[in-house]
Amino acid sequence: MDRAAIWSRQNWFYLLLPLWLAAALAFRATYPWADQAALGEAATVFDWCLFMPALYALCYRRLPRRALLLRTIGIACGGLWLAGRIVPDPAETILKDWGWLRHAGIAVVALFEGLAMIAVLRILFGAAPDPAKLERQGVPPVIARAMLAEARFWRWVWARLRGP
Repeated sequence: MDRAAIWSRQNWFYLLLPLWLAAALAFRATYPWADQAALGEAATVFDWCLFMPALYALCYRRLPRRALLLRTIGIACGGLWLAGRIVPDPAETILKDWGWLRHAGIAVVALFEGLAMIAVLRILFGAAPDPAKLERQGVPPVIARAMLAEARFWRWVWARLRGP
């Protein structure tokens, strides 16, 4: 099996995402928003805040639990934002009440991503950097090796700047 087929099988969520977005835009253009605004809004919120994160979690279920949970929450918050762009403004009822939830979710995700970044930097610039530790954090092996190479480069630069 070639590399493209392997990548496609492992990352099918990103291959189908443009199709789902096109379907959502077609739904926005053809749905009778004036007649049944609440039903259209509920369907859009369900699709982008529950269904899409669930599909993401299904596609990447082999990720470490913490990484998968944070990314799924991030997808749900992004879905809430996207649903707000798909549903016309006069038809919004649920989204007006839930707008604060997106900001709270993004703040939580940013906090945990910041903590994860600190953990990664400790591994990279610690006494004995190990790519296996990065891989346990959910970093792909190729990216882990590239991160370690960059950390070695910055250590070399810092050593040259400090002098003998």
